[in-house]
This record gives sequence, structure tokens and C-alpha cells, in this order.
Amino acid sequence: MKQRRQKPSSRRPEKKTTRPSSQSRKDHRSRSGERPKRGKALPQGSLIATIDKNHKGFGFLIFHENKEVEDTFVPPGEAARFFHGDRVSVKVGPGGRILGLTLIERRFKEIVGRFQPNYGGPPRPTQPGIVQFERKKAREEIFIPHAPLSVKAGDWVQVQLDTDSRSAARYGFSGKIVKHFGAELPATADVGMIAAEFSLTEAHSPDSIREAEAFELDLSEVKSGIRRDLRETPFITIDGETARDFDDAVYVERIKSGYRLWVAIADVSHYVNTGSALDKEAYSRGTSVYFPERAFHMLPRALSENLCSLKPNVDRLAFVSVIDFDRNGNKVSTELCEAVINSKRRATYNEIQAEYKIHGNDKAWQYKSHFELYFLLRKKRSGRGSIDFDLPEASIVCNEEMEPVEIVNRERLDAHRLIEEFMISANEAVTEWALQRNWPFIYRTHDEPSEEALLRFETLAHNAGIRLKLDPESDNLNFLLADVVGRLQGHPAQTLLNTMLLRSMKQAVYSAEHKGHFGLASEAYTHFTSPIRRYPDLVVHRLLRLAVRTQLGKTHRPHPREIETFAKQLDSIASHCSYRERLAAEADREAIRLKQARYMLKHMGEEFEGKVNGLIENGIFVEIRTPFVEGFIHRDTLSDFFIFNEERMTFTGKRSRKTFKIGDQIRVRVARADIEKRTIDFVWVDSSSIDPPKKSREPRRR
Repeated sequence: MKQRRQKPSSRRPEKKTTRPSSQSRKDHRSRSGERPKRGKALPQGSLIATIDKNHKGFGFLIFHENKEVEDTFVPPGEAARFFHGDRVSVKVGPGGRILGLTLIERRFKEIVGRFQPNYGGPPRPTQPGIVQFERKKAREEIFIPHAPLSVKAGDWVQVQLDTDSRSAARYGFSGKIVKHFGAELPATADVGMIAAEFSLTEAHSPDSIREAEAFELDLSEVKSGIRRDLRETPFITIDGETARDFDDAVYVERIKSGYRLWVAIADVSHYVNTGSALDKEAYSRGTSVYFPERAFHMLPRALSENLCSLKPNVDRLAFVSVIDFDRNGNKVSTELCEAVINSKRRATYNEIQAEYKIHGNDKAWQYKSHFELYFLLRKKRSGRGSIDFDLPEASIVCNEEMEPVEIVNRERLDAHRLIEEFMISANEAVTEWALQRNWPFIYRTHDEPSEEALLRFETLAHNAGIRLKLDPESDNLNFLLADVVGRLQGHPAQTLLNTMLLRSMKQAVYSAEHKGHFGLASEAYTHFTSPIRRYPDLVVHRLLRLAVRTQLGKTHRPHPREIETFAKQLDSIASHCSYRERLAAEADREAIRLKQARYMLKHMGEEFEGKVNGLIENGIFVEIRTPFVEGFIHRDTLSDFFIFNEERMTFTGKRSRKTFKIGDQIRVRVARADIEKRTIDFVWVDSSSIDPPKKSREPRRR
């Protein structure tokens, strides 16, 4: 294997890339915001990587946990042993030579696809065939040695993979059909389809359910002085209308020096002990996953929706951070404690936003201090160079048959930002508290973007009419990028450039090493606020609980060697949870794209008003606001030969001189919606053209 060779830095991007999107892309798009890059050669030893395969058979090793290491080429013969997304251990010898790849974890255990028989002999009880898996750049053929005769060509099936079977030698993988859907894939199968691709499990094991249901609320620690009684503190939970688990509650009070923020988080660590069935399963999942139809919870409902949910007017165990701020929003002190609380109200974002509009200027309003502190903290964070992306987000409503019935752009309210700001403050405060005590910890870290990624973004912004100069070595890089986001407000290319800037950033990860968080311009950050749905938060709670009890004299401080051993375990936990988080995020994106494609199937041939959202050499990306979806106009469906001008960011007809640019309002007709590839294709409706547009036809596959 050899490392991917890189061209020297250039003021122009190597690829004509202008729009990362929910639509699948060909190789005209760079692999991610921070790649390709000129990194260090592979260090000798053992590294963890993910296999990123190409439809041509070769692949690359992606070192998510070592950003300084280059993506490394895997030839087809070696790549054939692995499926796209498999996690492997890479043994590296002297000189950066790869000595071997060892499978750590299969990305796929089951897949959903269409069956094609490949047998034409005499009748037999079963038939062999192939199920093709195709997503983005990856393409695999799974051999099915024994398919029921009831399965017809083109039928949708769910296949359980058997990667150890000898019959896999020709195709790479074989499997057996475990579910037959028929000629059409029902909407009820969508969640299972995504879950199979990302090895996600909805049902919990009998042992973990039994453990969860055996717990009862125990307030004995209040009497012993370990846990504070905060049941009279008027906490409030603020969540979405459909939320069922409430893991955080807040309260803000004015004090003589400024404000006191109370952030209470469900005390999951009290119930989920290390090594228990609950703990093992929570670690395996790493995180809850939220789909448009339903959620796959990290913990059984007896905890996630009951004992660990901070419901109103019931006693609940919580871990509380108490943070004092002065009148300018500067943090003065932090106190941590185990407590019992009784939330006084469960409110929704829309309710609080509506109340704020009415009572925002009323000093007597009970949540006036909440908003006062929120605006101070937001201004403070903005002033230090925190980058606040405000990207559109699809909200999908499904009926009982799991069919999408509404897709809208989720509105981001001040009520949302208020809770976000309070959670950021709590995450920073507990991290600083742990650092002051030199306590082992899991941090949420985010590295600076690479020079190459910034150059590509700078060129793209220039082509869109935004002049800027980004110096990767600048101490003010945070401020420069935050200023760019501010300047993009209201710009026709705002969504495009914000998305590209976000992709230019490196991924935030969990780490046992303190590095800081570039995007938030935070010197100390963790995830503390969602232990119901994130395993790293649960580990952080355990660490803080031990530290608090050590401080109170309720337990002995671990010996330095114990702390060192524990820290090594934290490295492994952080790596695993970062991987599971990436899978969950990708599964969420794929589920939304699937529902958007399924929704548009019901609108084939219909026309919509849209906005040009991106341009590439092969065509035009168009965003429709209602329903909130994005589709692609292929250049070969247009009535003229259109030329892409990357410098001016335009798409111009050679004969008609018709020009498209980002932000243009155009009318489109739905030509194709593919729920397998999760793409939507439009054709342009040109009512003013001398030559009528070509008839709708199935666009050439990209």
C-alpha cells in the first residue's frame, strides 16, 4: 500500500467542487472538509482506521483518531476483504510500511437491497442470486446461494451477511435472506434499512431491561449528607414537543454579584454501574440515535423515560453544576454536587418563545433572568471567537404507516439557543473544575482546520463574491472565521458557504487528552449534559462523582497508579465513542435523505419553486423550501449546452446565454426520486425559452 500523493498547495482547489449536499456525489467532491492534506507519514506501531471504499474496488484508510496521518491507499485485492465502513487495526512497520490489516468491527451485519437471480438451470427448491448494495461511492455484490423461489427479480430483501463463508470467495461477501419485502419497499421498513446499514439495535437485551426495571427511587443519600436536597429550587425543563426523555433542567436566579445558573442533569451514573449488563450495552451502542419515526435509545425506557427523566413534579436524582457569573457574564465560581430535585415545569421551546415575546420586557416575569443571562453568555462567547453555524435542518413528520407527510425547515429560536448556551456553560465549567484538580477525564476536543481546507474554502468564497484572507497560523483564526459566518448572513450563498466552512473543520472527537475546542473557542470542554443518550457523558459523571465524594471525604482518592490505569481505559472509551458517534450522525443523515426521497415519490411530475443552492460541472443543485428538500438538475436534461464557470460561479447556456447563479429562483419539476440511492432529480421548467426544454427522461446516472 502507498500513501495518496498530494499536489503542492494552490490558490485554486484541485477539484471543481462547489456544493456538498445531501445528494450523493461523484469523485468531483473532495473526500471531506480537511482532506486531501499533506500529513505525516504513518508512524510505526498500531493505528485504528476506517475503510472508505470506492465503487471501482479500491479503498482508503481513514485515520479519524490521528488527523496528522494521511489517508492511505488500499489496493482492490486487499480492499475486497472488507466492506465499506469496516473498522480495522493497521500494523505499521519501519518507514511507514503497512504490514497488515486486522478487522476490529464490521460496519454492516445486514443490508437491504434488490435481489437479482443468476441461475437459469432446471427447477430446484431454491435459487442463487445477488443482492447489490450501492451507496455513494461504495458498491458491493452479496451472493445469495439459497433464495426462496418466491423472491422475484427486483424484489426488496433484507440480507444477513456471512463474511466467513467460502461461497463469498467470488463476490467478496455472501449472505442469506432474512426478510422479503416484495416489489416495493414499505415505509415501515425504512428504520430497519438504516439500522441494518449502521449496525444499530433498537431492542435492549433481557438482562439490561431486567436491571433497569429493578431500580426504585432511593433518597437515603439525602439523609446521609451525600446528596443535597434541591427539591424547592424551581427548575424547569425546556425541550421539543415530541421529547420523551428530559435529561436537563435549569434555573437562573439573580444574586448580589450577578447571576447564578443551576444546571441539573439526570444522575444516570447512580443506576448504571461499571460492568453491569446496562453498562456493557450502553458502551456498545455509544449513543442514542434519533430517526424521524422513532428513537433507538442507549438505555432501556425504564431509565431513559422514567427514573432518569427529569419529569415535572416528581423527585429525581441529579448531578448539579452551580455556576456564578458577574453582571458581565464572566464566570466567577463553580460548585458540583449530587442532589435530588423536583422540576416545577415541563415546557416546550415554542411555549417559552411565545412567553418571551409577551413578557420579555417584564422584570417580574419568572424567566426574565434566564434570558438576561443567556444574552450575556451568548455575547461573551461570540466575543471570544466562537463560531456559531446556523445551518438549515429538516424536520420530518411521519404518519402511523411511517410515511413522511410533512418536511419543513426546523426554525431555530432564542429558546433553543438559551438551552444550548446554558449547556455549553455547564460543559465548560465542569471541565475547568476537573482540570483544576488534575482529575482523569474525557474531553470533547476540536482541532484547527488544515491549511489546505482553508485555501479551498477561501477560493470558493471568492468565487461567490466574498473576499477574505485566512491565515492558518493566525492567533485570531477563530475571530476571522466567526466574522465570515457573520458576513454571510442574508447572502445568497449563505447555506452553501456555511456548509463548506463546516466541512473545512475537522471533526470534534472524544479524547482523554486535554486539547481545547477550536469551534467553540473553548480552552476546556466536555460532554456532561446528556448521560441518558451519550456514553461519554455517563463516564464524565462517574469521574466527577468520584471527585466530589473524594472532596467530601466520603471515599479515598485513587492512588496515582490507579488513575494512570483508568486514564488508559479512557483512551479506548473515547476512541470507541467517537466512532459510534460518527455512525449515528451518518445514520441520521441517511434517514432524512431516505424520507425526503420517499416523500417526493408521491410528487413525481409536479412543479415547485426552488432556489439554486450550488453548481458543479454536471449540473445544478436546487433547494425547495416547501417541502424542505434538495434535488439535482443534470446538465444533460437541459435544452441547451450549459458551461460551468467556476471563477464566476455561473452556469451559462452556449446558445441561449441563459445564466444560472447561486440564489436564483427557478421552477423545477420532479423527474426522479430514488429511495435506494436516496437522491432526487429535477428538470428545469423553462417557460420563457424559445426552444422548449427536453421531455422529462430518466437522467443519466452519475
